[in-house]
Amino acid sequence: MKKIIPYLFISIIFLSLGCKKKKEEKINGNWEYVYLSNVGNTKQIWTFNKDKSLIRTTYSDSITSDTSNWQIETNTLSRPNLTISNLNNEFDGTYEVLTLNKKFLIIERIILINGNTGGAFTRHEFIKSK
Repeated sequence: MKKIIPYLFISIIFLSLGCKKKKEEKINGNWEYVYLSNVGNTKQIWTFNKDKSLIRTTYSDSITSDTSNWQIETNTLSRPNLTISNLNNEFDGTYEVLTLNKKFLIIERIILINGNTGGAFTRHEFIKSK
């Protein structure tokens, strides 16, 4: 029994590293932001790139674009966390990834970029865009 414990521990480490890579691969690509209220014909596309850059493009009367950074952190016993930095105060912070699959990305901010949790809560939903 004592010989099995080190192998079990090493297996858990490799599994958690594999999960991180899988999450990073799933989040890469274009995601259309789902507005929870009517904003006319405004559309946002968030592009998560392999180089950890995030490009947010907004289409309305004109096209605007801004760039930031992202990082995903997986934990073996809890949901992964997504950190977005250098976008703006509305979106920067650490998010808990509630759903991440081929069709949907749902994130919920739990920590502001300055480390505070008070007033951090916000939820964002996306649909995979082609």
